Amino acid sequence: MNELVNHNILWSELLVTALETYGIKYACISPGSRNTPLVVAFQKSKKIKSFVHIDERSSGFFALGLVYQTKSPVVIITTSGTAVTELYPAVVEAFYKHAPLLILTADRPQSMHNIGASQTINQVNIFKNHVRGYYEAGMPKINKPSLFNFSKKIAGAVADSISKKGPVQFNFPFAKPFEPSAETEEASLSFVESMHREFSKNILHIYYKNKKNNDIQYLVDLLQGSSKVMLILGNSKYKEAMANEILKLSNTLNAPIFADGFSNIRFLAKENKNIITNFSSFLKSDKIRKSITPRLIIQFGDTPISTSLLEYFKDSEANKILVHKFGETKDPSNTAGKVVSGKTEWVCKVLNNALSVKPKDEQIEFLNSLIKLDTTAGEIKDLFLESTSFPFEGKVINIVLSELPDESNLMISNSLPARDFDYFAKYNNKIKIFNNRGVSGIDGIISTAAGIAVQSENTSVLIIGDLAFYHDISGLLALKKHEIPLIIILLNNDGGAIFETLPIAKEEDVQFEEYSKTPIDLDFKSIVKGFGGNYKLTSSSSAFVKEFNSAKKKKSFSVIEIKIDSKISQNEREKFWTVLTAQVEAEDGNFE
Repeated sequence: MNELVNHNILWSELLVTALETYGIKYACISPGSRNTPLVVAFQKSKKIKSFVHIDERSSGFFALGLVYQTKSPVVIITTSGTAVTELYPAVVEAFYKHAPLLILTADRPQSMHNIGASQTINQVNIFKNHVRGYYEAGMPKINKPSLFNFSKKIAGAVADSISKKGPVQFNFPFAKPFEPSAETEEASLSFVESMHREFSKNILHIYYKNKKNNDIQYLVDLLQGSSKVMLILGNSKYKEAMANEILKLSNTLNAPIFADGFSNIRFLAKENKNIITNFSSFLKSDKIRKSITPRLIIQFGDTPISTSLLEYFKDSEANKILVHKFGETKDPSNTAGKVVSGKTEWVCKVLNNALSVKPKDEQIEFLNSLIKLDTTAGEIKDLFLESTSFPFEGKVINIVLSELPDESNLMISNSLPARDFDYFAKYNNKIKIFNNRGVSGIDGIISTAAGIAVQSENTSVLIIGDLAFYHDISGLLALKKHEIPLIIILLNNDGGAIFETLPIAKEEDVQFEEYSKTPIDLDFKSIVKGFGGNYKLTSSSSAFVKEFNSAKKKKSFSVIEIKIDSKISQNEREKFWTVLTAQVEAEDGNFE
C-alpha cells in the first residue's frame, strides 16, 4: 500500500528516530521557514525534550548550559542565513570547553545560492575553525542508497560530537514544499516503516584514540627524585574521585595544591591544609613571589583564572609540566616543558600507585611555609571582609555562598565577578560551580545559567555584572517561557568596572568613562518586570539575605539588584592587597 509523503519531512523524521536511538535527550529550536521539516519532526518526538528560543544566540548558550548540567550532547536547530551566524559565540565557547553540541543548520539548495535569494549565505563548514566535524546531509531522496548514506552521516556526526568532545555542524539543504500536508512523492507504508526500523537499530560506534602514554613513566621518575614540588589545579570540575586522588598525591609528595577558584575543590580546604586558596592575593607581593622557589610545578586541567598566579608561573624557573585531559597546552606563558595527556583523576591514580616517596625535610618545610603563608593571608582576608561594608562584591559573594544549600548550582559571570570569586570566595558547602571560561566572554551568560537550571531541582544562582546582563537580556525570555526559577544577583557597578583595575584607568589623557568603562544607566527593574520576573533592589546585607531566601521559594526567576560604586570597591580591593602584602611580607617564612 502506497501513501503520499513529503520527502523533507520523512528525511527529518528518520533523523529524529536515529537521534532518539543514540540517546539524544534535548534540543534547542529557533523558529524559521527553511528549517520547518526539522522543527516538525522534533515536535513529534516523545523522547527528545525541545526548548524553543526566538533568539539563536540565546539558544546556543542555553544548549551549552544543558550540556554542563546533563553531561550529554544537545541538538541546536536553526533556519538558514544570518540565523546560523548568531550561533557562533556559543559554538566558540563550546569548542574550547569541549561541550558536545550537534548543530543542525537548515539551508537552501545549491541552485539558490549566489542569485540573490533571501537569507542565503555560504553555510558550508561556516564554523570550520571551531567545530570538531562538519557533515552535509545532501538533498532528501527517498531511496535505500540515499537513506543508508544519510544514516551513516548521522552516526558520524553524533560520534564526532561525543568522542571529540565538541560542536559538530550538520547542514541540511531543503527545497520547498516543507509542510507535512504538501506531499511530494509516493512511498509504500512498508518501506517507510522498514526505514524507521533501520534508523532505530543503528549502533553508535565511538572511537577514542588510545595513545601509548610514555609520559606517565616520565612523571613517575621525575617525582621519585624531586623535592619542592608544587601542584596547581586549574579550572576543572570537582569530582569526588578526582579530589581524593589529587589529595592523596599531595599527601604522598607533601606538595601544596594551588586550587583555582573554579576548581570545585576549595570547599575541602578547611579539612585539608595542603589546599592553598589565597595565592591570588599573596602572589601580588614581589617579595613573596621571589621567595617561593619550587623545583617542579605540575599544573592539572585548564588555565587558572588568577592573573598573579599566571605571572608567577611565567617567571618561575621551576621545571613545569602540564597535565590535560586532551593534551592541550593551557599555558599562556608558553614556558611549560611538557604536556602529559590524561584525565586528572587517572594520572593522579597511576602516580599514587607507582610512587614510593620518602618524606624529604626540604619538601615538608616548603609545604609548611606555604600553609603558614596561606593561613595568614586567609586571616587577613576574613578580617577585611568583616570590616568592609555591604555592598562590596567580595562580601556579597560570600553571603551568597553561606546561604546556598549543598548541591546548589552557582554560575559565575566573567569579568570582575570571576576575579572577585577567585580572590574572596570562601565556602565549606558542596556546591556545583559553573562558568564560561572557554574564551571568557560576557555574552550568553544568562542563557547558559538558564540551561543549567532548567534540568535541575536544586537552587540555581547566577552572579553577574550589569554589562553581561545587558549583553544577554534576550536570555530572560527563556527564563519566562520555561518557568525557570533562576536567582540572578545583579552587581550593578554601571559599566565595565574591571577596566578600573587596569593601567588605562589611571591615564590622564584618555576619556576612560566613555570609551572603556562605558556606563549604561539602565532601568533594570522595568526590564525584569517586562519579562515577568521578580525584582528587588537591596542596599543592606540583612535586606539582601531576606530577599535571597525569599527568591529560593519562588517558582519564577528573580533578579536582586545591588548598586555598587565601582571606584569605592576598587579602592577597597587595593587597600586589602596593600595591607595583606605588608603583613605577609613581615611574616617569617622560608620558601627557598
